[in-house]
Amino acid sequence: MTLRKSYLSVMLILLILSGCTSTDVTKYETVKLIRVVDGDTILIDRSNQSTYVRLLGIDAPESVHPDPLRNTEDGRKASAFLKSLLKSATLVYIVKDVSEVDKYGRLLRYVWLRKPISNDETQIRGNMVNAMMLIQGYATNVTIQPDVKYAQLFLGFTREARLNNAGLWGK
Repeated sequence: MTLRKSYLSVMLILLILSGCTSTDVTKYETVKLIRVVDGDTILIDRSNQSTYVRLLGIDAPESVHPDPLRNTEDGRKASAFLKSLLKSATLVYIVKDVSEVDKYGRLLRYVWLRKPISNDETQIRGNMVNAMMLIQGYATNVTIQPDVKYAQLFLGFTREARLNNAGLWGK
């Protein structure tokens, strides 16, 4: 093979590979926070319409269930903790995984305090509300297909909270 053909072959391979690189096309939507509903649900203003958002990948104990027997003190603590996390927030950034809404019509989203500059674990730990609820021990991880982007990371956060007796684990 001539030097010119080798050069062209290498350039062709590089050109093909450059089209295969993963680019983060995550679209964060900026929304106004209206209020915290409970430990895993918030109410937002989205395009001048009130919309419920269910935080993806987590489950907190009940605190506002229509059946009062299902509401618990742990649920009230989880709700209070989420309120404390969001007390200074007027705007939050939401992003979906795969699913749009759950069976109750709530948006399914990851909620961020600030739009992240990267998607690394440091940003997730310090900026993603869903992750902070797990790390601080006020929710447990829950994985529901097909929304699994952070499933392994969230499992680790739950284990970490349990080992540290954080939040509700420290009773």
